[in-house]
Amino acid sequence: MLNIKAVFLAAGRGVRMGERGRLTPKGLISLGEQSFLEDAVDTLALHGISDVRVVTGHLADHYRTLAAERRPSLDLRHNDTFSSKGSLQSLMVGLEGLDGPCLVLESDLVFEPRAVEAAIGRPQTSALLVSGKTGAGDEVHVWTDERDGLRCLRDMSKLIDRWHDTPYGELVGITYLTADAVGELREIGPHLIAGDPMADYESGVVALARRQQVAVPKVADLAWAEVDNEAMLARAAELVYPRIAAARRNG
Repeated sequence: MLNIKAVFLAAGRGVRMGERGRLTPKGLISLGEQSFLEDAVDTLALHGISDVRVVTGHLADHYRTLAAERRPSLDLRHNDTFSSKGSLQSLMVGLEGLDGPCLVLESDLVFEPRAVEAAIGRPQTSALLVSGKTGAGDEVHVWTDERDGLRCLRDMSKLIDRWHDTPYGELVGITYLTADAVGELREIGPHLIAGDPMADYESGVVALARRQQVAVPKVADLAWAEVDNEAMLARAAELVYPRIAAARRNG
């Protein structure tokens, strides 16, 4: 079995979550019995992924407490520039020292097991997972081109009219990187950050796609949600999490 390391990007300040974000890192918000991060870690374990690194920043002590009290296997890495640099810098911290494949996840996600299955379904090819339309707000749209019979990443943006054609899907926030892609991104990232310290990790993945294939697997009816504000949290609780809980029970 391929040894895949999971890397969670969890350094964000959660500004749009208001008071909740000031008190709790988004990855440690919960809808069920445990936090988003713990739910995700347990889902990854179902697919044989148990080596987990978490890149912390805002309220990093909360993650240290989690590791000390309930999740001792977590590999915590701190991004000490989280307040002055974007998520691409967190990805660079997360990839430091890695030479094998990894699965990069945003920490403020809830998702069903099929998300992992789809992302790592072609382990020889990097992959950016997308879903169908969610209507959740703040969507990141993904465009693709066909290469050798495979849907591959062209670009992604929150601007739906960035390209003349219809987006292929919506970014979920789960990206699989082959060992070669990890090396490429570790080379690409510092150059992008030098030009724009606030560069997000998505820009790094788009730059990677210009050098090598990044497949775009799609699960049109995937149960998932990103939580950036209270309205998105309420939507996730009412419409999405019950579907995720049912999927976990059934599989």
